[in-house]
Amino acid sequence: MWQRKQSILLAVGALLAFTSWLFPIATYTGDLGVYKLRTYGLFLPDGTEDAMASPVLPYEVLHSMLGFGMLVAILLYGNRPRQSRVVRGLWMLQLPVIAFQYITMNSTLAYLARQGTMDQSFGLTFFLPMVVLVLVFIAERMIRSDEELVRSMDRLR
Repeated sequence: MWQRKQSILLAVGALLAFTSWLFPIATYTGDLGVYKLRTYGLFLPDGTEDAMASPVLPYEVLHSMLGFGMLVAILLYGNRPRQSRVVRGLWMLQLPVIAFQYITMNSTLAYLARQGTMDQSFGLTFFLPMVVLVLVFIAERMIRSDEELVRSMDRLR
C-alpha cells in the first residue's frame, strides 16, 4: 500500500487538507487593526468572531471531508479502478472549494472595506487547496498508469 507513489501523494494531500485549520485564508490590515479570515470564521482584531461576515460555506468541514476522502482512497489500493474514480471525484470537488474560497475572501474584503482602507494578504490556507489539487491530480494520473500497466501485463499472459 505505502510502496506506491500515489499513496504517498494522497497522504501528503490529506495532511495538507487537515492543516488548513491552522492557518488563515487571508489577513486584512486596516486602520482599526488586523482581521483574519480562517476556514471557520472572520476574526476581529480583538480575537472575537464576527458572526455577520463568517463564511457561508463551512470550509473546515469541506477541507476535512476532502482529507478523509484521500485517506479512504489510500485504503482502496486493491481496487485501482474504484480508487481512480474516488480520486477523480476528490479533485473535481476540490475545484469548487477553491473557487468559493476565493469568492468568500473577496466578499469579505468588500465587507471590511466599508470601514475604511483595507490591505489584503493571502494566508497559507489560500494556497494549500491548490497544492492539494495538484497532488490529487498527479495521484490520479499515476493510478491510471498503474492500471494500464496491469492491463498490458494481462494481455501478455
